[in-house]
Amino acid sequence: MEINRVEVIAAVVSEMISGLPKERQQKAYVHLFGTAQTAGLIALRRGLDAELAQICGLLHDYYKLQTDIDEDHAKKGADAVMPILAKTGLFNVCEIGNIARAIANHSDKENVGLPLDEALKDADVLQHILQNVTYPMKDKYVKRYEKLKKEFSL
Repeated sequence: MEINRVEVIAAVVSEMISGLPKERQQKAYVHLFGTAQTAGLIALRRGLDAELAQICGLLHDYYKLQTDIDEDHAKKGADAVMPILAKTGLFNVCEIGNIARAIANHSDKENVGLPLDEALKDADVLQHILQNVTYPMKDKYVKRYEKLKKEFSL
């Protein structure tokens, strides 16, 4: 039977979340798994690798949640997830690099990057907005959200 890489990474993420304080667990779970689902949907729509997009979504805030450090979490997160991916033995060097690059760039919502990077950025924005539509939208999300509304006919 073939190993499902999304499920392997989901288990790693679930284990990390289970070690968080109880009051942070639900929000972390909803955000990481919601971003993964949204990234997969966006990737399918754009003809990208949905599996890698989902894995990016699962891991994009791994470092931030594990350390509770927001500053420069995207770049530090990319460095933190590379050994996790390598340890599984399920990803080649190119895939690890692409996932790490997307994670490293996911906080830079103002600039346009490579397609996988953009799928993750857009998934992160949509997940934050859809998690609770009554919250005010961050300024850095507005432009992306307007483009996403057109792309997905929202």
